[in-house]
Amino acid sequence: DIAIAADTAMTHDVNRAMKGGRPFMLMENTPSLPSRRATRRHKRPGMNFLAGLQAVAHGSDTVQYFQWRMGRGGCEKFHGAVVDHTGTENTRVFREVAQLGEALAKLTPVLGAPVPAQAALIIDWENRWAMESAVALGDNVKYIDTCRGHYQALWRQGIAMDVIAQTAEFTPYKLLVAPMLYLLKDGVAERLAQFVASGGSLVMTYWSGIVNENDLCYLGGFPGAGLRKVFGVWNEETDSLQPFDANAVRMAPGNALNMTGSFAARQICAVIHAETAQTLAVYENDYYAGQPALTLNRHGKGEAWYMASRNEQGFLDAFYAALAGRAALPRAVAAPLPQGVSAQLRRADGRDYVFLMNFTTQP
Repeated sequence: DIAIAADTAMTHDVNRAMKGGRPFMLMENTPSLPSRRATRRHKRPGMNFLAGLQAVAHGSDTVQYFQWRMGRGGCEKFHGAVVDHTGTENTRVFREVAQLGEALAKLTPVLGAPVPAQAALIIDWENRWAMESAVALGDNVKYIDTCRGHYQALWRQGIAMDVIAQTAEFTPYKLLVAPMLYLLKDGVAERLAQFVASGGSLVMTYWSGIVNENDLCYLGGFPGAGLRKVFGVWNEETDSLQPFDANAVRMAPGNALNMTGSFAARQICAVIHAETAQTLAVYENDYYAGQPALTLNRHGKGEAWYMASRNEQGFLDAFYAALAGRAALPRAVAAPLPQGVSAQLRRADGRDYVFLMNFTTQP
């Protein structure tokens, strides 16, 4: 499943970013099947090899297993193991683990090598807790799912990303993506403004800059803490839609990204006013038809992009494909990747190690 592959990649990038970009260790990996799932499907032939190398591609220096040998008793006696109850090396699982071990032995030069990311996705746990405890968007918060969509759009292009907290250092990056940054900790808005003013590209969405770190609402219009000026928009209202509702956003002719067409918008639509920002797309329906849905504001040397609605994945894919070129983000492979193929890069001693991973069932 390609979505699961992207989600796993994001999890690895979270772990790498927790160590400031240094390599991490993949520990309790299963070579075959887990013990606590609603369904317990075996990893298909080749999947153990692919999953192990995916971890290495995203910054792991180890591929370790739980468990080495299946126990005879206890609640995990049927959890996947390198050696099963038969007690022999003559099994498919054992052979596949050995195959991965042979490949890892050839990758010794990669040990300790960083992933040279120039883009970062901000995921902040206090921000998530604050949103989920607020009685505002109902079941439409879906913060982590939203972050996954933005991550996946860049992952599909072979663009390396760090996944960072809002308190992390922003200066190493060309692009910052901050979906639903509802809670802003002290000093973060100022650092985001400086990031853009210094030439960075910042993407923010609806339901951002709403409260401070004490969960108290900003006054004077959203996004607060000075970000209204950075993005050049005022978010007057936020419409939380019913599951059966939908709107659409239509790209404006000749917009800065050269995007065309109309895209579905569901769950959340913010009603915004472009103050100093350019309008790149507008809503098609409801009382805010014709009002901005995507804007661009130039602030200092950089660019601030505001998405007012939660749009379909096709919109995110097209948006980030255009933005990556505009921001000159490096790709692991300078070519379009087939659907379901991922490319990741680690750099050591001036050499690039490119991992090409096929998560489809086709050669």
